[in-house]
This record gives sequence, C-alpha cells and structure tokens, in this order.
Amino acid sequence: MENILAVLLTCLAVARAYPDGANIPVAVCTTMTPNAVSHNATPQAINTSPYTLTAVEDMYWYGQGVTVSITGPAFKGFMIQARSTNASVTTSLGSWTTTADTVAHTDCNALVHYNNSEKTNLTVTWMPPSMDKGTVQFMATVVQSKQMFWVGHVATQTLVYNATSAATTATPNNATITVSTATPATVPTTAPASTVNGPSNQANVCFASNVFLLTALMMFALRIKIN
Repeated sequence: MENILAVLLTCLAVARAYPDGANIPVAVCTTMTPNAVSHNATPQAINTSPYTLTAVEDMYWYGQGVTVSITGPAFKGFMIQARSTNASVTTSLGSWTTTADTVAHTDCNALVHYNNSEKTNLTVTWMPPSMDKGTVQFMATVVQSKQMFWVGHVATQTLVYNATSAATTATPNNATITVSTATPATVPTTAPASTVNGPSNQANVCFASNVFLLTALMMFALRIKIN
C-alpha cells in the first residue's frame, strides 16, 4: 500500500510540474520561473544551459511575423516572451502564432507548452505590435525535466522598429493610378481641300460637262437655223 501511495504521489508531482502551460500561475508571468514547490528545485545557472534562443530578424513591424527558435536537447516545457530592452518595462509585447505543441498564455502574453511531451528544436512565430515599442528582445525559460530547468535565456538578436516597412504594410494598395483623358479632336476652321477622287469633285466635273454639252447643242441648233 505504501508503494502504491508513493507512486501516486510521484505521478501527482510530475503532473503538477508539467501541466498544460496555459495553467501556469499569473505570478510567473514576470519572473518566468517555474513553481518551486511542484518542481522541488531552483533554476540551474543560465551559463550551463544547453539551449539556444534565436530570432532570424533584426527589425520588426506590424503584420510581419518573426521566427523564433529554441534549439538543443529534448525538453518538456517552456515559456517565451517578447519584451522591451528597457528593464523598467516588464510587460510582454505582441502576440504569438500557436502550433500543435504550443498554446498562448493570455495572462502572461506568452507562448507556452501545450503538453509535457518531449520537444526538440521548437520554431514559432511572433507577431509584432501595431506600433513602435522600442528595441525588442526575446526571453525564454526551458524545462528539461522536473528538477532541471533554466530561466533567463535571452536571444542575442534584438529587433528595432522599421517604420518604413510598417507604413508599406499598413497601406499595401498605395500604387499611384494615372488616369489619362483623351484629347478632343480639333475642329478645322476651313473645309479640307477636296481630293481628286472625292464625291464633291466628281459632281463638279459632271456639272461642267453638262453645261459644255448644252452650250454646244445650242450653237449647233442656231447654226442650222441660220442656214
């Protein structure tokens, strides 16, 4: 009976140590330190961590996701936040795109583990805020096992706000449209000269021919009368 109770207590402790990340207490949001009671341990020295936190960009702007990765041996739990490099600002920034192994912690505005299954080389996407928040850095806690975890990973890459790209993203359809109007045809003040084969010229020729023929007939008739 005592052995069964010990097993149950061990399972309970493990369950508390690796819960769904969305249930992490709000008190952890700022410190990013796992619960000392459930883990029965304190964080390992950060310089002994086998994990690396990286970001692939050095600028951010609204609408453009930033890829963030945790690489190293298998781990079970984590928390990632984007924060200002200004130490006086402790609130996290932006939002995260979730995956099958991740879930958003709404109170901490962080990305955390969905379950306690082993994970390797996690790659996620951070979505920047809609305005300039100064220089941004990524911070993470990685839990390898119940009593083995590291707090205070900081990505070496910091990101600065890109105002030019932000303006372009905000107005993607800012192409200039040029509307051209047709120039009305100029109405000539004088009638154009008649062409040789034009209808008007042919009518004039016919009229002249008829007059000539009529004159000839009249002269011929007068000559006969005189004779």
